[in-house]
Amino acid sequence: MKAVRIFEHGDVNVLKYDNYAPPEVGPRDVLVRVVATSLSFWDVHYRKGGWLNGKNPLPPMLGRKMFPLPMQLGRDAAGVVEAVGEEVMSLAVGDRVAGLPHPENPRCPYAIRGLGNLSTGVDLPGHTMFGGHAQYVSRPEHYWINLPDAVDFAAAAAALWSYATSHRIVKDRLRVALNDVVLITGTSGGMGSATMALAKDMGAQVVGVTRSRTKREALTRMGADHVVVLPPDAAQAAQVRAFTGDLGVDAAVDFTGNPILQRLCIDSLRLGGTFVPGTSDWSQDPLPVSALDLIRLEIAVKGVRASRLDDQRIVVELLAKGLIKPVIHATIPLSEIAQAHAALESGDIVGRMVLDPWA
Repeated sequence: MKAVRIFEHGDVNVLKYDNYAPPEVGPRDVLVRVVATSLSFWDVHYRKGGWLNGKNPLPPMLGRKMFPLPMQLGRDAAGVVEAVGEEVMSLAVGDRVAGLPHPENPRCPYAIRGLGNLSTGVDLPGHTMFGGHAQYVSRPEHYWINLPDAVDFAAAAAALWSYATSHRIVKDRLRVALNDVVLITGTSGGMGSATMALAKDMGAQVVGVTRSRTKREALTRMGADHVVVLPPDAAQAAQVRAFTGDLGVDAAVDFTGNPILQRLCIDSLRLGGTFVPGTSDWSQDPLPVSALDLIRLEIAVKGVRASRLDDQRIVVELLAKGLIKPVIHATIPLSEIAQAHAALESGDIVGRMVLDPWA
């Protein structure tokens, strides 16, 4: 089969599109013909391996293997079941499925406590097990979720990871309510655009942030009620507050890891607001928030790690009902993976890049 793998960390030249042996199918495994997969900044981070080469390598994450090589990237995959192991009970050949970006281990103490997103004893696609950047993928039965006929494979590949994590951010961490105002940095990316869409669906107004003036119109079309164009400074925070009648936003989430933008989030919050440093920040630098900020503003700072099974179920159902439509920048052949990485790193992408393994 055709697939893309990395055997070392580096620039786009380490991406090896080639012929590889198809995966084995164990007694509890499901083999899927991948119709669509996608590319995210996670894939870029993994390929570059920046956290491994710096002075302060990323500390171990409980229950996770630390970025093994070789790796087949791609957190999302959607396709059709080609074969099943003899012990598989819930799926059959011909079923339409999507890979769960965050499978859970029901026996894990965290899952038992209702924190399945923190499950240990599982492998994450494109992280600790081979991901979706291939024509065929084999995974355990409970690593897949059925796709209704109404869900397009490309939409599933573009939405499941980003929307499921964003759903948890909006619902559980920010607790967005009707008429709230939410500030989102990195709004044009896959996670930012998903968070904006879900916040809008829940009745909130959204302030989007971008580095590019050319993206202002695109963000407005996507639903942003107000757009802040970088570079940010004190006037930008004042601009955000002016939009809210100087009360400040109810919630803010940062998907950039940029300390200046993180500070913009803090300075834009109302009293008692909530700030979530999003899932794109792999630095170990302290957040630009002081104890005095927490006291004088009585704000909450909440971390987020992955999504839960229910978040992923909800995304599939929202897709089936046509209530969410992920922004797809382009669909390109998997063979052009190097060009796709370069385009994503350039910052000119709005939404997700979808990859076709058979084109």
